[in-house]
Amino acid sequence: MDKIYVSTYGVAFSNYELLKKQIIGFKDFKLGIEYATSWKDPDFYEKLDAQIEIMRGIPATIHSPFVEICTVPGSAEEKYMEEIFERACGYYKAFHATSMVFHTNEGAFPESEMKAKRVRVREVLLRWHKKLSRENISMTVENVGYPLKKNLLFDYENFIRLFDDLPNEIGCLIDTGHAMLNDWDIEELVRTLGSRIRGYHLNNNDGIHDSHYPLYDREGYYSPEKVDSMLRTIAAYSPDADLGIEYAPDGRFDTESLYSDIRRIVRVTSGTLNK
Repeated sequence: MDKIYVSTYGVAFSNYELLKKQIIGFKDFKLGIEYATSWKDPDFYEKLDAQIEIMRGIPATIHSPFVEICTVPGSAEEKYMEEIFERACGYYKAFHATSMVFHTNEGAFPESEMKAKRVRVREVLLRWHKKLSRENISMTVENVGYPLKKNLLFDYENFIRLFDDLPNEIGCLIDTGHAMLNDWDIEELVRTLGSRIRGYHLNNNDGIHDSHYPLYDREGYYSPEKVDSMLRTIAAYSPDADLGIEYAPDGRFDTESLYSDIRRIVRVTSGTLNK
């Protein structure tokens, strides 16, 4: 499993010069980049547009915009979502990406609306799947939401069930940090969904906040041993999945520790950690 992508989150969706140094400075094999396609920085798009030429030749995946997809049909929010997601499709083509991940939702909903909102999310995902299929864009759907934000629309069972309702062409992406926050059994989830999982966002946290710690952070909710066990299960049941490194730009890692984590991930998933 050496299809590894480093998220632009690690450089605050801004310091692309540092990110390129990290990518080309790693000599073991070719790393890729996962590009976020929206952020609150008013200069975000100008900065991202400049990377199309600067990063040419580097493997890429795309993260769809961080806006609500579970909108009211015909609303201004739906129109905005459609427009900004169209822009993300343009970046997919410009960066020659190989997949684009969608969040199921962003905000919280009253308990009385949860069932209807899950139906709505399915409708939106299916509509986008039809469009993306025509444009040869591969699509994955990520688990999101956690107790502190009270925005868990798809709990463990409903998240698994979602993929029974979606075409097999739509892959699953597991964010390990989000799963930890909800106390999901990640290894059982991986065994259940198997090769339907086409990608991962690898990160750790404190068990309360979506803090995106490095996988092997000494204060992580998952110990290094538990992380290793999780990675071995990932390798066994979804060996072709992309692995995304999604760490926060909070000073917990630097370039060398990033490389160290990547090398350990490769050793664990290849079964050579202790050899």
